[in-house]
Formats: sequence, structure tokens, C-alpha cells
Amino acid sequence: MASSSIFLASPIISRPTQRRSLSLPSTTSVPSSISAFPRSLCRPPPISRTLTAIAAVQVEPQDSVKPAPQSSSPPPGLPFRIGHGFDLHRLEPGLPLIIGGINIPHDRGCEAHSDGDVLLHCVVDAILGALGLPDIGQIFPDSDPKWKGAASSVFVREAVRLMHEAGYELGNLDATLILQKPKLSPHKENIRANLCDLLGANPSVVNLKAKTHEKVDSLGENRSIAAHTVVLLMRK
Repeated sequence: MASSSIFLASPIISRPTQRRSLSLPSTTSVPSSISAFPRSLCRPPPISRTLTAIAAVQVEPQDSVKPAPQSSSPPPGLPFRIGHGFDLHRLEPGLPLIIGGINIPHDRGCEAHSDGDVLLHCVVDAILGALGLPDIGQIFPDSDPKWKGAASSVFVREAVRLMHEAGYELGNLDATLILQKPKLSPHKENIRANLCDLLGANPSVVNLKAKTHEKVDSLGENRSIAAHTVVLLMRK
């Protein structure tokens, strides 16, 4: 019994628990391709730096595109120029009908500030357009009393003068008259001859056509007359 009491009375000696340390693999165990990668590239860039880069990308194209300097020198002379003219006048009873400078017998004529020659007005606009000049209404405004009832041949001669002054001559002209009445077949050659005389052109380069409007709208109902003209100007 004594030995058992001694055994019970003896202190219990507990051994301290030994913590096993975890061994991490050394850097030598990491593949060389990973360990050699710079750590700076693995970290995301700061937000401020990212915003600055985005702003630079957005602004750079705008800053890099600069408007072309405006040149004050005149444009180079073109070997040829093309112009188109159009005119339309209302027909009213009791007025003379003048086409291409020729008085055409009819019960109606063009209402206009000048003599209302729709063909010559159209030719003038085509020449001015080819030269890049204002139209006939700006150069010869109907608000100016001196053009009241004026012969349209005056306008043609001024357009021809401007053409020669710019260094051009007429290459060819093609005109189309649109009217329901009267028939222009008996008058076409007289109109063309007078037009050639005003332009100083050979008849071979001046063409004139006449069309009806198949009784459609004001042109087809003999209430108006219209004309189209295309000109080719060639440098002298």
C-alpha cells in the first residue's frame, strides 16, 4: 500500500508539446520561369496612373490632328470648267414671248423684270456657274431699276466678257427648252444663230433642243416655260 501511495503522491510530469515547424519549399523549388518574372508586373497599377493613361489615349488623337493651313493663293487654272443653268418663268397673256433674243408669236409671254428671255438667262447662269461666280440674280438684281425691261443680250455679253477675262472660251453648249406651246421647230435655227452670234461661237458647238411637258403641271398647261443649259469652258 505504501508504494501505491507514493506513486499517487508523486507529481505528474507532463512533457511539453513539441510544435512541428512547417517547412516551406525554398525558392529553388519554384520554377525559374515564375521566379524570374518581375514582381512589379504582378501588381496592378495605381488607379491614378491608369486614369492618366486613359486620358492620354483619349486626348492624343485630338491633339495630333491639326487643321491644314488655309492658303491665300488663288486656285490653279483648270484646263476646262463645266457649268449648268436653269430658269423658269410664268407665262401671262398680252406679254411678248422672247426666246434666245427672237420674238416668238404667241398669245402669252414671260412675266419678268427684264425681257424674260428664259433661254438667255439660263445660258448666263451656266457660264457664271462654270466660272464660280454668283448667279444672274445677284449680278443683275431685279431690285435695280436700270434692268427693268432690259434686253437679256446685255447679260449674255457681260457673261462672255467675264469668261474671256478669266482666260476661257466656249467649248460647247447644250440647251433644252421645255414648253407646251408654241411649237419651236420653225424658230429653232433663228434662235440658235442669234445665240451663236451673242456667244461668238461656231454653230457646231451650240446645240438647242425643245421638249413639251406632256400636259403635266404648269409647264404642260401652257402656264410657264423653262430651260436647262450645260456649258463647257476651255482654257485659251
